[in-house]
Amino acid sequence: MSKDLDANVVTQLDAQEKSMVLLFEIELTGLTLRYAAYKSNVIFPHGGATTYTAKAVMFDGVSQSLEGQIGRITVKFDNVSKDMAAYVDAYDFEGRTLTVKRVYLDADVHAPTTATEYVEVFSGVMEQPKEIGRNWLTVTATEGKPLKKKVLQETYNIPCRHRFGDSNTCNVDGNADLTSLTASGTADSGSVSTLVHSALTQADDFWNYGAIEITKAGKTYKRKVDDFDAGTDTITFDIVLPVAVDGTCTYVVYKGCDKTWDTCGGNNAFGPSADNQLNYGGFLHIGDEANATKNITQNNPVESIAISIGGGAVDYASTGGRR
Repeated sequence: MSKDLDANVVTQLDAQEKSMVLLFEIELTGLTLRYAAYKSNVIFPHGGATTYTAKAVMFDGVSQSLEGQIGRITVKFDNVSKDMAAYVDAYDFEGRTLTVKRVYLDADVHAPTTATEYVEVFSGVMEQPKEIGRNWLTVTATEGKPLKKKVLQETYNIPCRHRFGDSNTCNVDGNADLTSLTASGTADSGSVSTLVHSALTQADDFWNYGAIEITKAGKTYKRKVDDFDAGTDTITFDIVLPVAVDGTCTYVVYKGCDKTWDTCGGNNAFGPSADNQLNYGGFLHIGDEANATKNITQNNPVESIAISIGGGAVDYASTGGRR
């Protein structure tokens, strides 16, 4: 025998006023799209003037990171009429905000009579939609920020990773100030691979690892400095030019660095103008642990001996020469 619900219960279940509704706000530049995952448009707050258009929405919930810091959602909006695809064509979604609010359409208890009467389920930054289907537009958004320095975020190698002259890292002390560590002028002579100027009176190798810009007939060529010979005031390029340097060429040369610890200490003609090792960006002790392990192995070789147990031979390994 089938069971029938009480008529009053049925009335309450069917009542629109008892419904929980999710509201979606997509804030684009100069435009905010407002949708309600409901069978009809929703005015929020109650008695207000803001309409949330009824729309089919697929929403699975918010996934959290292990630390609970990052929330991520994927929402699919109905695109049967191609309205969402048109918005993607006209507006940039990336970096804009997606907000999901939960409200209750209960006129007696939870009536959203003010704009603050909602529960914020999610608010985060959207990615540019990558999936625009015939029926759905998929939007992904992320809220929160990961812990900084949670993992190593730098290139892990021995040479310095900083760009020489970078004011945020290499040059925080002013010892790699490229505005002063430069020279410019008009060449005396040269070739497709060299530039000579008597005004270059710096020490031998001073411009090594630097950069040079050479302008001839209105066109500028950029090269790296392979070598600087103080005896002949000659800069040699890493790659030959398509034209030869002559007395019509102007240039600007910038000091460089070979990104080593010794050079960062100001112990070479090239590199920073003074000791800049406080800002060194390399990891000097890479390999120390491996070398230590290697030394231990060399000093305590593993020896293999054979002993007889019950008529059978068994290999036995020992370290440190012990038997």
